[in-house]
Amino acid sequence: MSLIKSSLERAARTRWVMPLIVALAIVVMAINESSYRHSSSSLKQGIALTDARMQAARTLQALTDAETAARAFIASGNPGDLANYRAAVRDMAIVRPGAFEWLVQLDPQRKASIDTVRQRVVERNAMLALWVEMTEKGQNTQAQVLASGEHGRQLYADLREEFDGVLERASAIQGKARTSLRDAILINRVALHGLVLISLLALGLFMRQIRESDERKAQDAARKAEENERLAQQVALRTTALRNLAGHHVNAREDERGRVARELHDEMGGLLTAMKLELARLRRVPDLPDAAKDRLAGLDQRVNEGIAVKRRIIEHLRPSSLDQLGLVPALEMLCQEAAGRLGIPVHTQFSPVALCKDSELTVYRLVQESLTNVSKYAQAREVWVTLEQAGDTVRVTVRDDGRGFDVDDVPAGHHGLLGMRVRVESHAGQLHIASAAGQGTRVEAELPARPPEPTDPPPA
Repeated sequence: MSLIKSSLERAARTRWVMPLIVALAIVVMAINESSYRHSSSSLKQGIALTDARMQAARTLQALTDAETAARAFIASGNPGDLANYRAAVRDMAIVRPGAFEWLVQLDPQRKASIDTVRQRVVERNAMLALWVEMTEKGQNTQAQVLASGEHGRQLYADLREEFDGVLERASAIQGKARTSLRDAILINRVALHGLVLISLLALGLFMRQIRESDERKAQDAARKAEENERLAQQVALRTTALRNLAGHHVNAREDERGRVARELHDEMGGLLTAMKLELARLRRVPDLPDAAKDRLAGLDQRVNEGIAVKRRIIEHLRPSSLDQLGLVPALEMLCQEAAGRLGIPVHTQFSPVALCKDSELTVYRLVQESLTNVSKYAQAREVWVTLEQAGDTVRVTVRDDGRGFDVDDVPAGHHGLLGMRVRVESHAGQLHIASAAGQGTRVEAELPARPPEPTDPPPA
């Protein structure tokens, strides 16, 4: 049993099983259609034969009624018998053509015998008409002699025999039609059962293939889901690692900037201050030539310019105003400096916020980088900078009315926006940049506020 089942399963998986089933179904349908047509033809033939036999029987009955009425009229001369005779003749004239035509159509091979019957019926009618005509003329005796003659009885007997033969042949044809109809019904029954069995088999195989396909799809989907989950976990881990690395890089760079700024302040600042003092001592030397004094004045000017450059470099590396004054005053100074440099108004709206030192530096750098981008690319007429805190979130926004740009089409080599995003995300924040051609640019960052410091409980 298992061997048969496995063989069927292997056959069901082959690529030709479905075309074979379809071909068998078409063959069964063709057999069914042929059987239907044959059954319909046999049924029509059987009904026609039945009608033909009934018409033939009515013809013989009309002929018998006509002969009975004619004999009665010969014997009695009663006009009623004459009317019955004529009514029987009219009936026979109506049913006789149809009966013979149907018999000829259904049994064309017997046409000669039917013609003989038709001729006998015509002769018998002519004889009956002669009897009636002689009786109407008063020749009753001659009419009775003809009616009782042996020739008349023999003619009627031959007619009945021919009629019985025709009806027997029609009955045989009808019997064959019944047999053919039964055979057609049997073929139709077998074909229908075969079609149902083939359909059930095909349906079973199809449902099995669907279940197997669904199971394979479910397994593939489960494997894909597991793979996607694994990849998502790896991406999350890699993203976290990259974010931490980027944050570490930003912090390391800021630390390095702070160290360089301190070294510039301490070392170079000391050197420049010493040079200023030496120049001041030289100017107090007595009898110093005027040319030397001019040279000392030039050197003093260059030293002052070096000190200014040193301050700008230090401020760029590490804004001293942020450490000394706080975030809001440092941003005010930054925006005022940018307004003077750009020659356009920079509107500010700052509120005190609670941020850690690193987050304050991130906010400062974001505003600084945004204003630098405005000066380089925006061609703006006005700039708006806001800083506010709402609950546990600090929001900083830099907006301009410049020419804007496509956020998704930043040219290669421009990493300012990426640096902003890395800085903000390294402090668990979010950066949103909205811009379009001719509609300005809006840079908005949200950072978590510093939690309030716990207060010491009051003394008991």
